[in-house]
Amino acid sequence: MSGRRIALAALAETIEKTPGRIAIRAIDADGVMAALTYRELYEGACAAAAGLARLGLAAGDRIVLSMPTCGEFFSLYLACLCAGLVPAVVPGARAQAAADALAARFIVLRGAAPAEGDSRHIEAGDLLTAAPGRAIALAAEGEAMAHLQGTSGTTAMPRWAIVRHRNIAANVQAIGRAIDHRDDDALVTWLPMSHDMGLIGVSYAWYWGIPVVAADPANFIRNPLFWLELIGKFEGTLSPAPNSAFQACCRVAKLRPPKDLDLSSWRVALCGSEPVHEATLREFYETFRRHGLRREVLMPVYGLAEATLAVTISSTSESFRVERVDPAAGNRDAVVPASGEAGKYAVAVVGCGRVIPGHALRIVDGGGQPVADGVVGEIEFAGESVVDGYFGVDDTAELKRDGFLRTGDLGYLRGGELFITGRVKEILIINGRNFSPLQIEGTLERLLGASFTPAVIAVEGADEQLRSGALHLLLDSRLGPGDRTRVEARVKQVLDEAFGLRGARLHWVLSGHIPRTPSGKIQRGRCRDLIARPAGGDAASSPSTNMRRSG
Repeated sequence: MSGRRIALAALAETIEKTPGRIAIRAIDADGVMAALTYRELYEGACAAAAGLARLGLAAGDRIVLSMPTCGEFFSLYLACLCAGLVPAVVPGARAQAAADALAARFIVLRGAAPAEGDSRHIEAGDLLTAAPGRAIALAAEGEAMAHLQGTSGTTAMPRWAIVRHRNIAANVQAIGRAIDHRDDDALVTWLPMSHDMGLIGVSYAWYWGIPVVAADPANFIRNPLFWLELIGKFEGTLSPAPNSAFQACCRVAKLRPPKDLDLSSWRVALCGSEPVHEATLREFYETFRRHGLRREVLMPVYGLAEATLAVTISSTSESFRVERVDPAAGNRDAVVPASGEAGKYAVAVVGCGRVIPGHALRIVDGGGQPVADGVVGEIEFAGESVVDGYFGVDDTAELKRDGFLRTGDLGYLRGGELFITGRVKEILIINGRNFSPLQIEGTLERLLGASFTPAVIAVEGADEQLRSGALHLLLDSRLGPGDRTRVEARVKQVLDEAFGLRGARLHWVLSGHIPRTPSGKIQRGRCRDLIARPAGGDAASSPSTNMRRSG
């Protein structure tokens, strides 16, 4: 581990030096806040460790934490790390399936009494209050498993990445260097702890000794501006979120312009986890700059669970970069010319920054050979942040090549900056030609004037007559509230002129019914399942499919 201390060791130092300082302000789903000092966080972990020990758990045993964001969660998670248990943080709806897949001994809940005779589900409060806990050591071996992180499952069934303590240490240290860590930083997050951006965010705070304000996602769902209000109230400097969260804030701010909102403390707004859209970032800046937001605060990033979290991060001192490229330039082996408007159908591709310090990034062709700047290929990543593999999977050939993580994502480098263009498994093959769905979607959303994403989803389906792939588009019903015929005609015109595509099948989908993962990413496999169903009439009157087809 190159002498790198793990997050637990760093946390132990902070507890010893400043036990009375606030470590975490946890805001539960009802908006109730519990403020824990470093001493109280440690004492809660001691109590939780005692409760877990009474269950007969041993180091290496798996346990599912299916809890909302609350003070008890952080005590239990910390206790698991110290006891050598291997937690998997999972939303309630997926807890049982995850426990079965991982052969987990117990599922820990909060506020939901286990059914009578159910010995597998445990109430968190029972673990923390049954008896006082003995002192525990905030220590672990770097090679020990810290937790199991569920992957997004956008193109396949979710798997469980094995995240070790050394992986976390490498990633959070590199993130700190990339964002110019400051001792007076404060993290504000509403992201679910089942998401790597949420959970590793807490490890980042423990490693660097900074306070956390962690709100349950329910607060954001009820009112997206609650997130920004927390940043202002607690003078947050670091606060990450996916593209859709920035978009949601803009939408609500138009309806209810915020008052007395101060975002001047915010210095790092990492935007990742899903495709980053230039229009969203620009609108967010224009909407909230009057509240003290600076443009360079908005920092597109790229990462994935198999890299622990971060792969590339934008500069803290410069505004994000955007290239306008030909819509056909998103496919593997395509050459993307240096920035230019590329005509009226140009697609905006947002730069996601440079590789994090101490790690390596390369773009390779189908044979695994590095390609030149400006050539699209698969993104591969190497360094101590890369996980060894997946739980229960012995073969890692699909995961790595020559020590590099095979991300499955497509992109290109320009002067060290990474630009994402799509995913290998999502490439559409229509009439023998390859197309990136992101380029089709981005072009259509821009030219249709969509104020939200995703508004268009492109997937491939079988054409029984031609015995080849056919392009299917799922169109959000908000695109055509008054005249769907006009929208459909415009879609077909753009497809023909920009991509040379004709005969696409169009499907209107009710708002909110595009299949997505728990982290908000599009589930294209389920989208393909939708188009394969029999036509069900108009979207508004067809709850079984929520779709209306148009040839």
